[in-house]
Amino acid sequence: MTVGLLLLDCYIAESQSLKDKRRVLSSLSERLRRQFNIAIAEVEYQDQWQRAQLAIVLVNTNWRMLQSSMSKLTEYIDRDRRVEITNTETRQLC
Repeated sequence: MTVGLLLLDCYIAESQSLKDKRRVLSSLSERLRRQFNIAIAEVEYQDQWQRAQLAIVLVNTNWRMLQSSMSKLTEYIDRDRRVEITNTETRQLC
């Protein structure tokens, strides 16, 4: 079993408050969960209304498959005009 972690730093330009930010992230998280069967959480910048760091965890038997899924996730989020990815980091946890 292989566990992959994808960390995404995001900028949410349209957000004018924490409530706006949470609305955008909640919508995005639900769509990602349905589409990709992942675990996702906001792990940094909870008190900043235009920044977020998302941690996404995936499990598979093959690291290459995980890398492919992480790439597809990043592309999917990139297509959402509400969110701009400013930094990406991937890790193989085990």
